[in-house]
Amino acid sequence: MKTKRWTIMTLSICLVLMLAFAPAYAQPVAPKTIKIGAVYDITGPIAATGERFAWGAKKLLEGINKDGGLYVKEFDKKIPLQLVDADHSASVDKAALQAEYVNQQDVVAIIATTAFLPAGGAVAQKYSLPCFMTLSNNKKPYEVGNKYLFSNWPKTDDNARTFFAFLNSFPKEQRPTTVALFEGMHDIGVEFAKFGEREAVANGYKFARVKFEWFTKDLSTAILEAKRANAEAVFGIMHTPVAMLLVKQMKELDFNPKAVFLDMGPTNPMAWATLGKDGDYMCCNVEFSKGVKWPGAKEFIAMHRAERPKDGDYFEHAAAGYAAAQVISDAIKRAGSLDREKVRNAIAATDMTTIIGPTKFRGDGTMELQYTTIVQYQDKAQTIIFPEKRREKAPVYPMPKWKER
Repeated sequence: MKTKRWTIMTLSICLVLMLAFAPAYAQPVAPKTIKIGAVYDITGPIAATGERFAWGAKKLLEGINKDGGLYVKEFDKKIPLQLVDADHSASVDKAALQAEYVNQQDVVAIIATTAFLPAGGAVAQKYSLPCFMTLSNNKKPYEVGNKYLFSNWPKTDDNARTFFAFLNSFPKEQRPTTVALFEGMHDIGVEFAKFGEREAVANGYKFARVKFEWFTKDLSTAILEAKRANAEAVFGIMHTPVAMLLVKQMKELDFNPKAVFLDMGPTNPMAWATLGKDGDYMCCNVEFSKGVKWPGAKEFIAMHRAERPKDGDYFEHAAAGYAAAQVISDAIKRAGSLDREKVRNAIAATDMTTIIGPTKFRGDGTMELQYTTIVQYQDKAQTIIFPEKRREKAPVYPMPKWKER
């Protein structure tokens, strides 16, 4: 009996001592850094785009790290952020390989650009790895049920909806009757024309789908086809050299539509300036220009001009990287954890305003927005003309005819 009593007393004393000297709870060990994958064009045909994107993303992380890092509730401390860079070089095959690589580096999420989808997105889905896309407007990858895929960049259907809303903003008698849908023979070009056709039909416009080779050096056949269709507006997506070729050959062939919207090609104001006054009045989607008024935009522009004077007013790619990093860092903080599923759920619940604007996500992961931002070149400068509530100047519509300029 005494032995039993002594045993109980001994165990009790040991338990008291253990409780006295043990921490209140087992604090998980914090990593040295929070790793975020960044898969973009480091080399390849659009490496300049990747460099600008990465600069923007890294500037956001630098700002957070100067304050000690990002607070994560799970560890009850601030932890520095780290980008793990990988190069997809605008190659589908490399995108999948680089997604595998960054996954092995224990990243909590991926930020990716341009040609990362669809291959890279499939890899991210396989590992339940949140994937945040920017500078990519393909819609199709978001139609396959990948719950780990998100984007803060307008998609092809958003641009089509916006352009026809822009046309509808004019009195009916001033609107074009037929729209030429310039359809580049590439997945994004075909998708752009598909949604253009859908919006044309829904809004009561006639249309002509005018095909051209993606890297063509002659658009005369397509332009003449648009003229024969009596097209009074142009809607399409083209690389910058092809978009510049369109302007030159439109002038040569005296094709005078009332409005021209070209995604991607005219977004670089430095390249577009080489067209001189011929580049005026063309419209495109630019989500970040000197005319934006979102919180932090003014400070970003000042920083960009100070550190990248050679880029002039070409802010968009860098702003996209900065805004993407804003969303990811905000999601990690709200998740209070580095658990991928919790971070994914936090991204899905995002409701914030970045430097490129209000950011929420639809159920398919695309950004929730009514309209994209249309800029028109006026006096060789990108000028916001739509939506009307954000307009810097009234649009020049119809475009002056070539012989009247």
